[in-house]
Amino acid sequence: MTSSQMRSYLKKKRRKRIFGISIFLAVMALLLVLGYAFLIKPAFADDTQVAQADPGTNADEAQSPDGSGGITGEAIQVPEPEPEPEEEPFDEFDIHVMMVGDDLLHMGLVNQGTLADGTRNYDFLFKDILEFIDAADIAIVNQESPIGGNDRGFSGYPAFNSPSEVADAIAKAGFDVVLTATNHTYDQGLGGLIYFHDYFKENYPEISVVGTHSNPNEDSRSEHSGTYWIDKYGVSPNDRPRFDDLELDLMDTTNTAAFVIREVNGVKISILNYTYSHNWATWANGLDGYLNRLCYYDPGTRTIDFDTINPEVLEDIKLARQVSDIVIVCPHWGYEYQFDPCAYQKDFARQMIDAGADVIIGAHPHIVEPVEYITTPSGNSGLCYYSLGNFIHCQVPNYTSFEGMAWVTIHVDKDGAHVDLESSGALPMVEYQTYGPLYIQGVYPLEDFTAEMAANHASNFRGGGTMSLDTLNQWSNNLFGQYALTREDILGSAGSN
Repeated sequence: MTSSQMRSYLKKKRRKRIFGISIFLAVMALLLVLGYAFLIKPAFADDTQVAQADPGTNADEAQSPDGSGGITGEAIQVPEPEPEPEEEPFDEFDIHVMMVGDDLLHMGLVNQGTLADGTRNYDFLFKDILEFIDAADIAIVNQESPIGGNDRGFSGYPAFNSPSEVADAIAKAGFDVVLTATNHTYDQGLGGLIYFHDYFKENYPEISVVGTHSNPNEDSRSEHSGTYWIDKYGVSPNDRPRFDDLELDLMDTTNTAAFVIREVNGVKISILNYTYSHNWATWANGLDGYLNRLCYYDPGTRTIDFDTINPEVLEDIKLARQVSDIVIVCPHWGYEYQFDPCAYQKDFARQMIDAGADVIIGAHPHIVEPVEYITTPSGNSGLCYYSLGNFIHCQVPNYTSFEGMAWVTIHVDKDGAHVDLESSGALPMVEYQTYGPLYIQGVYPLEDFTAEMAANHASNFRGGGTMSLDTLNQWSNNLFGQYALTREDILGSAGSN
């Protein structure tokens, strides 16, 4: 066979193979059609008619054979996907916390509140700040001089004892929190300290007392290692919730571990208060568990190390950070009559902020120290009022009558609670004293203090230096700076909430 004949033979063979495959596929296709017509379709058509819809018509719009619309029988419908739920709107709001400095009753003030019939009334102490107390959600006062019991007699510097009627005036004014850890708390001994604490607890349980404890067996860490009592609205110890499940590395010492939580619209605000000392260089025997201690002391000698923070303070702040939304620490610290915070104040402030403090509001120096927003090397930040100065007193120097009222705005949104720096700061105020005899006229916002009042201020006649509006405004600018607030700033923001 030649090569041309061979090629002709192979072409004919391929044509036959393709023809055979085509016949096979055609037969198979016919069998599938017949199988559907006689076997598969009747299985669906016995009891159910599938609606036939025009292109673009969904199953719900298809007509049934009787023209009634929809699908008769048990047709399977694919459900439409459910829309994702919309996020519920959150109504943002603000919480306002205010605090004034040392309520320090020298004998001039004790006598000023004694009436002709021998009774006592001290409502005048707070008459000029009632609008701010009313506008605040939480109002705090630092009760510098202890209220140790009227039967002990009344005294001023150096060992104070103030009338119990001062506590009545505090309650009537509407304060929510009283700070009791000061360098004078122990002036009337342990008995006076316990009376100070218990007078509020027994007569005004709605007021939270911070800084002292009348029974260390209820409140001290030595008795309840790993357990903190949380004092809410001043309720009795038996009603306090316990946080035993919080595991922290607690030191086995005898310093108190209690702090208070005030709750506003579901937001928990912890308030802590400590004093550097009780005017001794050593911590008194038997005082552990009764007075909150800011500084470390040597357990052997009980000598106070004023440059080292009590590590239990930091543990308290860490716990408060876990169980509340905002943490406010109120230390009694620093050096008296110095405008600049000392080295240990700055060091302690940074350690407390690192531990979780959002706000620090200090007392004790009797004069105003700066307001500062602190960011630590670790990245934590907080607002620090080193000292608000006095609130009311009979001291001589003109600078002791310049003071501040802290106003902290806490903004709450869907992400939580945080300090609103733009609406937080200090209201500059002046205590107005007149002389001949000495009389405390009141405490006024600096914006309301006039040149005539400055000229008539008692410091001008008692050797305390010349009082002038220029000097007061200079102090305000230097110490409060951008954080200086006006009455309108405060009452406007509170009223718009």
